[in-house]
Amino acid sequence: MPRVAVLVDTSTEWGRDLIRGITSYAQHHGPWQLQVEPRGRDNVLQLPSQWNGDGIIARVSNPKIAADLKSRHVPVINISGIELEGFSFPRVAIDYDATARLAWEHFQVRGFQRFAYVGPLHYSYIEKHADAFQEQIGADVATLERFHYIHESMGSEKWRKQRARIESWLQQLEKPIAVFAWGTSASCQLLDACWCMNIQVPDDVAVLAGAEDALIAQTTVPPMSAVLNPSKQMGYRAAERLANLMSGGTDSGEEERIAPIEIVTRRSTEVLAIKDPELSKAVRFIRENVFTELTVAKVAASVPMSVRSLQVKFRDAFGHPPLTEIHRLRIARVKELLASTDLPVASIAQATGFGTAAYMATMFKRQTEMTPLRYRLETRLR
Repeated sequence: MPRVAVLVDTSTEWGRDLIRGITSYAQHHGPWQLQVEPRGRDNVLQLPSQWNGDGIIARVSNPKIAADLKSRHVPVINISGIELEGFSFPRVAIDYDATARLAWEHFQVRGFQRFAYVGPLHYSYIEKHADAFQEQIGADVATLERFHYIHESMGSEKWRKQRARIESWLQQLEKPIAVFAWGTSASCQLLDACWCMNIQVPDDVAVLAGAEDALIAQTTVPPMSAVLNPSKQMGYRAAERLANLMSGGTDSGEEERIAPIEIVTRRSTEVLAIKDPELSKAVRFIRENVFTELTVAKVAASVPMSVRSLQVKFRDAFGHPPLTEIHRLRIARVKELLASTDLPVASIAQATGFGTAAYMATMFKRQTEMTPLRYRLETRLR
C-alpha cells in the first residue's frame, strides 16, 4: 500500500476540498495510506526527518520546504501557484487567467466602470493574479486600484494599523467600484470595514472573494460572493499524476492549470451599476426570469422597447447580445448544479430554462467544449 504524505492546511475550505479530491482518487484507485496533519494556514507543514514514504502532495510555499522535499528522493506534486527559483516539481494549480476572466465578466454585466484589487501583492503569483484582472479589464480603465493586504491576527497591533489603512483607502475610492480580493480573509475585512463606515455594499462597493468558503461567506454582512475554485479536481489530478510517478511512469513536469467552476453569487455583488435606465430594467428582468421560458422579445417588451434597440444597447454596453447573456446565466447555474447536486441532466435542463436535455447539452458544449456529463465527471470526480 503506497504511503503518501499530504502537506496542505486543513483550516480552509480550499485545503479540505483539495484533500477530498486526493482521497477520492485513493479510494477508487488505491488503497493509499494518507498522512494528513490538521494544521492552519500559517503553520509550518514539514515531514519528520525519518519519514519513510512513497510520494508527497504539497503546497510548496518557500525554499526551505522545497529543499526538504527535494532531499526525500520520492515523487512530489506541487499544488501551489508560488514559483520558487531553482525548484521545478510537477505542478497542478488554479488557472489565474480564467479566474480573472470570470471575475471581470461577473462585474462587467453588472455595469461597473471602476475596479480594484486587494491581496498580498508582495507575492509574485498574487501580483500576476492582479495583472490578469487588469488585462481582462483592458485599456478602457486607465488604472486598477490596488491595495496591499497582509493577513494579520485580530489581536495584534499590525491588524489595527492595517485596518486603519483599509478604511482610509476605502474612503478615498471613487464609487461605485467593484473590488476583487485574493481570498476570504481580505474580503471579510473589506466588508466589515464598509459596514463600520456606513459604506453601502454592494451599491457603492461590491466585493468578490477569490475563493469560496461557504461557512465564512454566511458570516459577513452582506453574505459574500466568491469564486468556486476547482480544489477537488486539483487534488484528484495531483493524486493521478503522483500515482503515475510512484508506479515508475514518467511525467512531463509541465504546469497544469485548472479553470474555476463558477462564481457563487451572494448579496455582496448582487447589484446593477448601469446608468442607462432602460438597459438596467432589461438586465434586471433577465436576472429575475432567466430560468423561465424567456425570449429576447419578452425582455424587450418588459422595458418596453424594440428588439433591435435592445440588441444595440446590449452590444454597446457588454459586447454581446441579450440572448448570449441569457445563455451565460443559465450555463452558470447548470455548472453549479452539475458540480454540487445529483440531479439528472434532464431535471437540470428543466430547472435552468433550457427545457430539454439535448438543447442544454448543445449550448453547454458550445460554451465549455465538453458535455454536461463530462463536466460533472471532472468537477465531482466520479
